[in-house]
Amino acid sequence: MKILMITVLLFVAAAAGFPLPAQQENASNPEYEIVKQVITDSLGWAKTKDYNRLESIWADDETIFSHFLFSRNTIIGKKAFMNNAEKFRSPDFKATRTEYRDFRIIFSKSGDVAWFSCNFDDCGEYKGQEFCVENALKTGVLEKRTGKWVLVQVHSSYPADKIPESLIRHFYGHLFESEKKQP
Repeated sequence: MKILMITVLLFVAAAAGFPLPAQQENASNPEYEIVKQVITDSLGWAKTKDYNRLESIWADDETIFSHFLFSRNTIIGKKAFMNNAEKFRSPDFKATRTEYRDFRIIFSKSGDVAWFSCNFDDCGEYKGQEFCVENALKTGVLEKRTGKWVLVQVHSSYPADKIPESLIRHFYGHLFESEKKQP
């Protein structure tokens, strides 16, 4: 019972945003800027279409996991990830703006794992039509393998209170049908 109570208290403290002793963002860590660059390059590579950079920042195995905003955008394994990236080679695709904010990077005590979260915007054009993911949340895990930081897991989503109205109406439009019927 005592362990359960401690676990609940730690969960509540973490959910409330209180820093836990083992969770220290360490911007003074000499690896901080390197890890941050890997994270920003996970979208930023598209502006220059630097596929070598994209490939170099992901773990070179089939255990990587990436989820970008929608369930249909879940990718497991490096081969699947790189195959998916091929669509961005199209001359019809152009990345125009990627911005990151509110970084939190936490290093493991051993120094070979880093967890992160941040907010981001990712905008571009496809066949001249603009698109933009704004105010989304990105979380993930990096490992230091053979002296190099690589991504092993990334998840992007919208916080529930920041989902764009257009997406809510697209996926849940039937819930708004009563609004159309009212005078």
